[in-house]
Amino acid sequence: MDSLLLWIGTYFTEETYMFYTKIQGMIWSLADFLLIFFILKIIDLVRANEGKGKIFFRYLFLWSSAVLTPLLILPQTKNGFFLLESIICGIQFSILVYTVMVERKRVFNFTHGMMIRNRRSISGSNPSETLETLM
Repeated sequence: MDSLLLWIGTYFTEETYMFYTKIQGMIWSLADFLLIFFILKIIDLVRANEGKGKIFFRYLFLWSSAVLTPLLILPQTKNGFFLLESIICGIQFSILVYTVMVERKRVFNFTHGMMIRNRRSISGSNPSETLETLM
């Protein structure tokens, strides 16, 4: 174990650190993009169910973060990389927070309605029915 740590300490340079950090940043930005993209698709379905319009501007901002993601290869310094990564993540998570704040009631009502429509009768599931059969 000591030799492994010594080898890592000897050969793990700042260039190596930046190389792997850039790859990691691009992978995480892609994962965040996909997560938020599919959340927006679900929101679009919920809104369509209510006859509401699409959420165009949120997609526009999300795609702007996707355009910025490949630029993570360019920065030569840690500060430059983390500034760009902060901008990308800031855009993505601002969309996510805004969407949760604005759409939470709509999604809750849609989910609640789906549960009510799809509920199956299970004897004893309604407390008032159970009470009536006991009396």
